[in-house]
Amino acid sequence: MKRRVMNKKLLYRKAYKILDKSTPLKIDCGLLCNKRCCAGDSKSGMQLYPGEEIMLSNKKFLHLRDEIFHNMNIKFAICNGSCDRKHRPLACRVYPLTPYVSQKGKLFIVEDPRAKYICPILLYNKSKDIDKYFKRKVYKVFLLLSQDEDINKYLLYLSDTIRGYADFTGMKLPI
Repeated sequence: MKRRVMNKKLLYRKAYKILDKSTPLKIDCGLLCNKRCCAGDSKSGMQLYPGEEIMLSNKKFLHLRDEIFHNMNIKFAICNGSCDRKHRPLACRVYPLTPYVSQKGKLFIVEDPRAKYICPILLYNKSKDIDKYFKRKVYKVFLLLSQDEDINKYLLYLSDTIRGYADFTGMKLPI
């Protein structure tokens, strides 16, 4: 299937709308870990998906910096800890899940092995408590976003990284 570069702002608006008010648990999971995933410093934060910075420029709770990821120029967002939830990055919206493209090219939504020792949901094997509708919405978002050539390329690189972390943590991924 040929991928094309699409209007990123329109894509991200649709993605954000799909996930609007959706969370992994029926409660604010930030209460379980004192919002640990939101406590960024100069070395921690979230990678933005290609072009997502168009949705986040001029947001005072975020600092964006340039990064290189598998030879791609991307943006990295660092939160000051007082986020405006309706304007948070996509990686924050789907945490502790992540998109994963298997070696056979199939899209899955999996537990993010990078979050295994940070997020209490994963640390204490509570992923079965993740809302199934939330997971479906996350899948729908990445099915939509993967139609964009740049985002699809990023998802393939991200999946290579996810495989490396999964090997390290002993997590099993779909084939």
